[in-house]
Amino acid sequence: MSFSVRFDEVSKNFGEFRAIQNASFTVEKGEFFTLLGPSGCGKTTLLRMVAGFNPIDSGKISFDDKIINNIPAHKRNIGMVFQNYAIFPHMTVFENVAYGLKARGVSRSEIDERVMEALTMVKMEGLKDRSPQQLSGGQQQRIALARAIVIRPGALLMDEPLSNLDAKLRVEMRTTIKKLQQSLGITTIYVTHDQEEALAISDRIGVMKDGFIQQIDSPEVIYKHPENAFVANFIGTSNFIESKIIQIGSQTYLDVVNVQIPISLKENYEGEAKISLRPEHVYLTEEKDNTIKGEIQLATFLGDFTKYEILLENGQTIEANEYTKDVSSFRKPGDEVRIKIHTDKINLFDSKGEVALL
Repeated sequence: MSFSVRFDEVSKNFGEFRAIQNASFTVEKGEFFTLLGPSGCGKTTLLRMVAGFNPIDSGKISFDDKIINNIPAHKRNIGMVFQNYAIFPHMTVFENVAYGLKARGVSRSEIDERVMEALTMVKMEGLKDRSPQQLSGGQQQRIALARAIVIRPGALLMDEPLSNLDAKLRVEMRTTIKKLQQSLGITTIYVTHDQEEALAISDRIGVMKDGFIQQIDSPEVIYKHPENAFVANFIGTSNFIESKIIQIGSQTYLDVVNVQIPISLKENYEGEAKISLRPEHVYLTEEKDNTIKGEIQLATFLGDFTKYEILLENGQTIEANEYTKDVSSFRKPGDEVRIKIHTDKINLFDSKGEVALL
């Protein structure tokens, strides 16, 4: 039976280094929750605290309503899939998957049934007698996954499980993991630095930086409405354009590269600001009025779209994607272009990039 995982003001220090700082959130029962962030942000440390491998310095972690701070790792009823698979080389596929059940004293007949059930789930039932040395990286990862789920854990913890696979296998395995998680309804906490992976498989994402949770939300909201410039920059590709918020009479304007655009903010603000604009939302137009002048510096044809690097009049360079289905010809370096800003397609932050203004 899956359980929720709740964090209440959880912190972890390594000497003077503060790895996790006052983390408070809940992973709901049956949810696929991803901790996403750059190396050293604290995501693996937080996962290891749930597993019981790192002690908790302050705060509480609870499974449902049960505080597990002082419960040993082997009594927490969690399944774990590591980056390096941790497959036992001297055991067969079957024996590897059966290991956790044997340690729990499960009967031989039940072990046979549950191991074959788990191997079938990951499409490895035909390789049960092989040794790990005879398996590909993707097959070894499937065995590690089967070994984690065969014990029927209350939560599944996954630490960069696909990082050692090639790009095609990563896509295949993340699909396998998501389908399996959905069919089992198992609470899953997944750690990765791969933004595309996180967007593809998660119910919710927690973006981390320097031990702090920056934002928790669905992949769509994280992508479309980041709460600060770090999240906007880390998730996908964003152009950041220097701008100003000015007040003329009763109207607020976004002043960007000498173009003034009426705008409504969440609260009053004037001064320097940062626009975050996705390449797919850079609109190239023939209009002259209220548009920003630029020049194509580089054009890269990528099939379904062409990626342009555009030099603006203020000296900044931005990226724009123009989709093949929408155009009859392609632009080339040296061409002048005009850019129209749609305020409903941008994110806007204060000068430090810490506060969302829209």
